[in-house]
Amino acid sequence: MDSKQIEQLLQRYWNCETTLEEEKALRQFFTTADVPQHLMCYKDMFLYQEFLQDDHLDEEFDEQLLKLIEQPVVQAQHVSIFSRLAPIAKVAAAVTVLLALGNVAERTLLQDYHQIAVNDTIGQQIISPSVALGDDGEVDAQAKDSLTLQLKTVEQQECIKK
Repeated sequence: MDSKQIEQLLQRYWNCETTLEEEKALRQFFTTADVPQHLMCYKDMFLYQEFLQDDHLDEEFDEQLLKLIEQPVVQAQHVSIFSRLAPIAKVAAAVTVLLALGNVAERTLLQDYHQIAVNDTIGQQIISPSVALGDDGEVDAQAKDSLTLQLKTVEQQECIKK
């Protein structure tokens, strides 16, 4: 084949219009020693393609690849409702314990101050009647006396306004 025909075949090759026989003819042309200088840049590519055609995968390759690809089948584990709700139950139990400890601490720390707190509210001016509850009867009596006194002062103030 002369270089003019090879150039035409190369043009068709780059346009993907060649047949397998024409591509084989191009490879044979570039494997010969008398390749024109302006076509030498294509020689390595066609020699490489010729070299690759000789390499084939053996039969064991498929088996080895399938062994690597195959994954063991993992069956789903049964998850009970208890194991799903266990973290929520733990958090709820922790919150309950914290609230109970806070309540116990409040009662023990403020037990001495309860009497003072009731007495402080008795000394304040009360505009509307209210009931003070206490643990012992003495505090209740003091609260009732204070309410009675406050009611009398409120009635007196209303009488003065009239």
